[in-house]
Amino acid sequence: MDIVPFYTRRRALGMIAALPVISSCGSTSAGGTITASPPPTPSTPSPTPTPTNTASAANGRPRYHIAAPEGGWINDPQRPIRVGGSWTMWALFNPTYPAGGTAWRRWTSSDLVTWQDRGVSIPRNTNALGDIWTGSTVIDAANTAGFGAGALIAIVTMPADNAAGQNQSCALWYSLDGGATFTFHAIVLPNFPGNRPFRDPSVFWHEPTGRWVLTLSEEGKIGIYTSPDLKRWTYASGFLSSLVGGIMECSQLFKLHLYNADGMTSSDKWVLLVGGDGNATGFTGGTYYWVGDFDGTNFTAMSPTGRWLDGGADFYATVVWADPQAADPLASAFAIGWMSNWAYANQLTTTYGYRGQQSIVRQLRLKIVDGTPRLLSTPLASQSSVFTRTVSGSDQTISEGTDYSWPAGAGAVACRIDLTLTRVGSAWPTGLWLSVRGGDGYFTQAGLALRDNAAFIKRDTSGPNAPNSDAWRANRSVACDFSAGTVKLSLFVDAGSVELFLNDGAATMSELITAPMTAVGLNLNAAGGSVKVSDVKVSSVD
Repeated sequence: MDIVPFYTRRRALGMIAALPVISSCGSTSAGGTITASPPPTPSTPSPTPTPTNTASAANGRPRYHIAAPEGGWINDPQRPIRVGGSWTMWALFNPTYPAGGTAWRRWTSSDLVTWQDRGVSIPRNTNALGDIWTGSTVIDAANTAGFGAGALIAIVTMPADNAAGQNQSCALWYSLDGGATFTFHAIVLPNFPGNRPFRDPSVFWHEPTGRWVLTLSEEGKIGIYTSPDLKRWTYASGFLSSLVGGIMECSQLFKLHLYNADGMTSSDKWVLLVGGDGNATGFTGGTYYWVGDFDGTNFTAMSPTGRWLDGGADFYATVVWADPQAADPLASAFAIGWMSNWAYANQLTTTYGYRGQQSIVRQLRLKIVDGTPRLLSTPLASQSSVFTRTVSGSDQTISEGTDYSWPAGAGAVACRIDLTLTRVGSAWPTGLWLSVRGGDGYFTQAGLALRDNAAFIKRDTSGPNAPNSDAWRANRSVACDFSAGTVKLSLFVDAGSVELFLNDGAATMSELITAPMTAVGLNLNAAGGSVKVSDVKVSSVD
């Protein structure tokens, strides 16, 4: 069976945009100042759950995730910002996939939970430089760029194919209407001599040095650039690593308080987060991060080896942001990722009229766990507001042959399942399986190898029309310490996805599924011992 290489992100975007594939990388000279140039003219087996009641709606679109508009495609989210009293986020959007190219489409939200589609902010192929690809937007409160105080400035990748050697360069677009529309200014960070990866600029203001900082995906490194005005960029340094593939994409560099195990702040640290390729180590594509220090010029990791933020196959192109209105903006951050994988993204069907969705927004906290700083990822407390009804289950002890008895009405196409597991006696069961979206021979499982301190998701039998990809069929697993004898589990199930959170963010897994809308069965069973199940709630939405 052919194995599709993971690293095909820009190959796919190149196909979408009908532009040549650009597959190698270089950088500008270290220390040199770059000025703007004018644009050209234009696992463990377990029993199959028994299906229960039938979903009330046949609509297969996600109920509470951002998804592509009818018939369209979305991928990379673009970092949200606060505009007035609400959040604004964009994503790469193609209404005529696989033909045509990508635009920036806009969504707004007052709570980071419920999002309203506002249409296209930057159309595709607006000039001879090509499409708009991934970048980031900032509010230029001090008018450093000269477009007016409070103007929104987007620094974005444009393919700029054969444009005086500026292939895959960074362009400046500005908005004077809160991000509803943008106007092109110029290429401000050109990629001479071109034909090399030079993309995904992520910009933020660095207060200690009084200048803008930009991180950029280049071959074998994340380039770091600085600017006084968002127009003139100077190469500052590069963070080199080959642990997660030749190109680290969609980088994010941000600062957080580092908390001790007792909840007290020990220090502040910086996190460099990237989209990476884990195939060489038996993983897949995902979101990887290092913790370290940043002095305005150099990022220095505490360890050359980082960690995966999410153990599933579908959490990529992640963006991270803080709330500037929070009482303490460094206490935590928010994150959202594209729920797909370039190993099979182009094979996913449009059974329900869309291609592509984002994850729910998560909260990130940086905490020392077993002596190591780690990002803990949890759902927002307000995420429960999307659910319209809740049923509670009784406390039960289950063992091999005695499955959990769910309350009436628990099965649903879209729901949140919360429960607590408590060890009975001195040893956990050998395994426990929570099966969801069961019926017609299909089911998806969140499994816990409790004695081995690991969790996994099995989705190879989730439904019909699955991609013919080993990356899809593989059961992904993640380490999680269950030795304390208690497990808190939250599983978010939607029409086409599952997102698993364990022990207050100690482990997270996110994956797409292809379950039919009639499959709403639930099953919870164990083997090799007994376990107490308590605090069971199933919250659902039609």
